[in-house]
Amino acid sequence: MRRLLVVVLAGLAVAGVGAAPAAAEPTPEMLREYRLAMGSVGAAMAVRDGDAVVGGGSGSTALLGGNPLDEHTRFRVGSQTKTAVATVVLQLVDEGALTLDDTVAQHLPGVLGGAGVDPAAITVRHLLAHRSGVPDYLGYVGGDYLRAAGVLLNPVWQVSPPSPRQLVDSVAAKGADFPAGTDGAYSNTGYTLLGMIVEQVTGRSIGAEVTERVLAPAGMTSSFYAEAGQKSLPAPAARGYLAVSGYPLADYTGFEPAVWGAASALVSTGEDTTRFLTALLTGELLSPARLADMRTTQPLPGVGHYGLGLMRFDTACGAAWGHSGHVAGYSTLTVGRDDKAVAFNVNVSAVGVDAARVGAAHQAIIDAALCG
Repeated sequence: MRRLLVVVLAGLAVAGVGAAPAAAEPTPEMLREYRLAMGSVGAAMAVRDGDAVVGGGSGSTALLGGNPLDEHTRFRVGSQTKTAVATVVLQLVDEGALTLDDTVAQHLPGVLGGAGVDPAAITVRHLLAHRSGVPDYLGYVGGDYLRAAGVLLNPVWQVSPPSPRQLVDSVAAKGADFPAGTDGAYSNTGYTLLGMIVEQVTGRSIGAEVTERVLAPAGMTSSFYAEAGQKSLPAPAARGYLAVSGYPLADYTGFEPAVWGAASALVSTGEDTTRFLTALLTGELLSPARLADMRTTQPLPGVGHYGLGLMRFDTACGAAWGHSGHVAGYSTLTVGRDDKAVAFNVNVSAVGVDAARVGAAHQAIIDAALCG
């Protein structure tokens, strides 16, 4: 998800290990620095240049009895799922099954309510760009950590997984954050609604559509969309921890994925997420027009420049594109330019880190990987 650690969005950095090409060679010391800045048990990285991928890790997959990490280690990649879901939506637009101006009311009549919420005014474009005004059911963006704790620690949902409709209904009492299109605020609920719209249009689950339309054509053979009840991560995988000020406190590996759903359910590796991003940016998955839509950004408070399921990052060699991800126990990022990309994954949800330290490591690694 997002905002378990807001600062990570501005500085989610890692470094790679291994014999990377001279033009893209983040050092092992950079990876270690990022891991320590995040207070993480382990960190993994993948650097891609076309079809060539190198990577490595620092630390361990687990606090006790773990293994080394590398570009093949699985993580819950959180909100990187949003880029995959946005790609599915934009493919449906390419096919004429949807338009960006279709409304929630057209596809999901009676689903969305709350004071000031007008489903007939909220478009697919608004949902993709986090400009719908529909509150975030996790509460991170508004700083409502009591709500976030209620979702993350809800024992009922860990036993009886919530449906997408339940997640949407959970914010109805709050009402709109603002009229659709007039402002921006990051909302996981918006992507839950997009998943529901995809299911309404295609007659298939959002997980099946992501698998068939993104994972398979991009060659993401180690990745999967975690469905309700699918709590385990097949080896090789990193265990996920909550950490406060650098001290791991709790193991969140077996968290119920239905709590994330279309906003953050993807499990993947650095090798796979860099493959997806380069496939996307080089035109393998979308038409030029839809990719241009995806990369048309607006300022998004607390995030930076956000398009349609894609974030813009500034580097020493110009704009780069990607998405960060945060779920219980994991913080991840993949960012790229054309056929170069880098993925940084750590097995921690961090609270109380040094924002400047994390941000400096973040920028150094991106620049080394993409601009050398």
